[in-house]
Amino acid sequence: MSIATVSKKFLWVVAVLGLGLASNAYAEAKVAVVDFNRLLNEWVVTKNTMTTLQNEFIPRQRDLEAKEKDLKGKADRLQRDSAVMSETERAGLQKELAKGQRDLKSQADAVSEDFEARRNEEAGKLQGQLVTEVQSYAKSNSYDLVLSSNVAVYVKESFDITGQVLTYLQGRTPEVKPAAGKNDAKPAAPVKK
Repeated sequence: MSIATVSKKFLWVVAVLGLGLASNAYAEAKVAVVDFNRLLNEWVVTKNTMTTLQNEFIPRQRDLEAKEKDLKGKADRLQRDSAVMSETERAGLQKELAKGQRDLKSQADAVSEDFEARRNEEAGKLQGQLVTEVQSYAKSNSYDLVLSSNVAVYVKESFDITGQVLTYLQGRTPEVKPAAGKNDAKPAAPVKK
């Protein structure tokens, strides 16, 4: 046998032994999966942040509703009184209505865009916080590997620790009480285009 043949056989044996040792190491590894979407949806911090965000847009939403009500009143007046209005008065009111509707749509679009931008900003912050919290949970519970469920093709139910992480998160999150008077108003719904 040549030295090259012996070297190849030796490398082959080392590789097989290495795979055997690696598989033993993986057999002992503590692996888990978490559903980040579920955590984000059920985490009290997310709920509080979204309520605060909606409350931030209540004044703008109310302003839009008032302008919409004003336009509806003008449209009703035009329909009701158009027969007794002069042509100039009717044309002026129609022009005013058209301009008001354009302005309202423009403002509604701006509010919607601003809301989406703020929501995305807050969602990014929450996702960063959540990753940090999951890492903390994994370290404190001696996990070797924690994956997001959206990257796994199949996960045995016993590997899913989402419920335990959620309990951990809720235990670490102080209960946030709304300030007096802040929660009197109904949260604004996102403005639709």
